[in-house]
Amino acid sequence: MSRSNTVLTVPFRERNTGHVRLKINIKRCGSQPETPNIFLLRLLRFAHSSTFPSKRPKLVTMILTQEMFHHNQTAGMPPAVQGISLDGQVIIITGGNTGLGYEAAKHFAIRGPGEIIMVCRDEKKGQDAVDRLKTETGFHAIALWTVDLLSFDSVKAIKDKIDKLDRLDILVENAGIGLYNYEVSNDGWEKILQVNVLSPALHMILHLPKLLETSKKHPQTVPRVVYVSSGAHFWETIPVEGIDASNTLRWINEDLLGQSFMRALQTRLPTVTCCSVNPGFCKTDLSRHTPAEVIESRREMTATYAYTAEEGSRQLLYAAIGERDKEERIRGGYLEYGRISECSDFMLGEVGQRLERKVWKEILEVAGDADEKARYIIDEYLSRG
Repeated sequence: MSRSNTVLTVPFRERNTGHVRLKINIKRCGSQPETPNIFLLRLLRFAHSSTFPSKRPKLVTMILTQEMFHHNQTAGMPPAVQGISLDGQVIIITGGNTGLGYEAAKHFAIRGPGEIIMVCRDEKKGQDAVDRLKTETGFHAIALWTVDLLSFDSVKAIKDKIDKLDRLDILVENAGIGLYNYEVSNDGWEKILQVNVLSPALHMILHLPKLLETSKKHPQTVPRVVYVSSGAHFWETIPVEGIDASNTLRWINEDLLGQSFMRALQTRLPTVTCCSVNPGFCKTDLSRHTPAEVIESRREMTATYAYTAEEGSRQLLYAAIGERDKEERIRGGYLEYGRISECSDFMLGEVGQRLERKVWKEILEVAGDADEKARYIIDEYLSRG
């Protein structure tokens, strides 16, 4: 099969240092259409923002394999996991009012758990989703918690509600945003970084005592924490100077950060399973903040490759309840397209492991500084290693 490479050089303005170049090699295969790749679009979003720190390298090269993307997005999404009882179990899912989160909540609801808690930013939209879910599934044990991941204060305010739960079996960190411009939250962090990594990490930490309590009271059930990510980490690396920087969190993409955190978290939780899942490229409202010209440029790609939100949500269900006979393989793992996969060579390598340790330390510092209760949980349960 013949191959050809398209090289795109994109100029962007870096804070304090003028212009640098971003070089991207797009690998094509044979006669496959030269449609925009989702990972390329994500990268371009960073290229046109001011997110790069002043010491970012002058040239970043990523190899985007269109062949892999084409195969995964056209092979068909595996069917939803069947034959698993959720009787009595309590499930929390963030971003549950729309898209992947809502469709995943439907999958959970028809399997008859004890309770589903939908965590949403907007109370009205959340309540509308709860009412709709009850009507569509006939399942009524659904609660709504209102949390804004753009605010650490909002995240930590739910700790009392968590403590009142009888148990917690599944926590799905699904909420996320996609922005194409650099925007800062009131807490002083880039909004994408806070919503997609830092607040979910704080949210997970606050739930740890209840997850561990559940594992002791119900030893027949291994609680799971699922972080919804993507396959973009396969094309992401960070130079050594990024790891040595005073704040590594501001250097790299949220997928690599989030998955590094999940891998480190797993090593400290022997009775809880933590994993990351890639739902694939799906047509959801995650792109609601995307500029019109970018939406238009990827219209063909969406029509050709995008899975529906329901199809993508099957992967969230799979990560939450699938492969119960392979629990050890799931632990700290990366899942995609209905299979247990391996994360990138970079993450498994020496530099990636060093990055994981640095990311773990920095995220715990952010969480601990944001909330005294989180600091206590970190000291009590996560201080090892």
